[in-house]
Amino acid sequence: MSAPAPRRHVVAHDGGERGADALALGAVLATSLGAELDVVLVVRTDDPFGQPYPPVGDVSGLVAEQGARRLEEDLARLPAGVLARAHVRTAASVPEGLLEAVADLGAAAVVVGADGGVNPFGVGPVARALLHSAPVPVVLTAGAPRTARLEHLYVAVGTRPGAQQVLAEATEAAERTGLPLHVVNLVQVDARSGAPEPALARVEELVARTRERLGDRLSVELGRGRTVQEAVGSIDWEPGGLLLVGSSRLARGRQTFLGTTAARMLRHVPVPVAVVPRGER
Repeated sequence: MSAPAPRRHVVAHDGGERGADALALGAVLATSLGAELDVVLVVRTDDPFGQPYPPVGDVSGLVAEQGARRLEEDLARLPAGVLARAHVRTAASVPEGLLEAVADLGAAAVVVGADGGVNPFGVGPVARALLHSAPVPVVLTAGAPRTARLEHLYVAVGTRPGAQQVLAEATEAAERTGLPLHVVNLVQVDARSGAPEPALARVEELVARTRERLGDRLSVELGRGRTVQEAVGSIDWEPGGLLLVGSSRLARGRQTFLGTTAARMLRHVPVPVAVVPRGER
């Protein structure tokens, strides 16, 4: 029986620092998970410089030329062993081009840089559009990774619908990779918001069941505080971590949608975040 094909991850590259950060995180994921990278630069067709960038020949679009040159330079600096392909595509919008690439290439995830600044995860328009429509996990980074490999998995669990799904996905990821899993338990925040006792008890039961599967590779980080910001700040985030959060219950089918709690978390967590679509396993 032939070995299964490796997973492919689309990496959004904008020809600048944000694209370089996304590519650096893509390399970490590729090294840790055995994935291959498809690094995509989308040139908008309504851009006056929006001409396709061929591998050879005349380049009339200055924006496309400069972006593609930066893309190739960043690819050349990837660690040895990371397989990456460069793609320059045209589309009416950057999110549309990235989603077309995901579909055409059969990608399992899309990696995109978030806005930097005072709030590390100020989600820009491209990331926001992907979070509302992507059928695969959207992985966000707000800067270059601090380690060469993933070393810790985190999963945020509260009382909202979908906690069981994202916890199951995180547990399977921990089993596949052998990485420790840290459950970021937000029940205290939910309890202050008036979550019913049965919902709080269900979260504790889910965590207990997960401990039976992972044993001492599971730890529970209790988010303490009156707000999501305080709860996130109380967690001891390890370098080399990746946080998994579930989509909002408002997401349709197998699409992502960033809920209010996850959106607040993104403003404060110091590690990359993967938003998992509803129904994604």
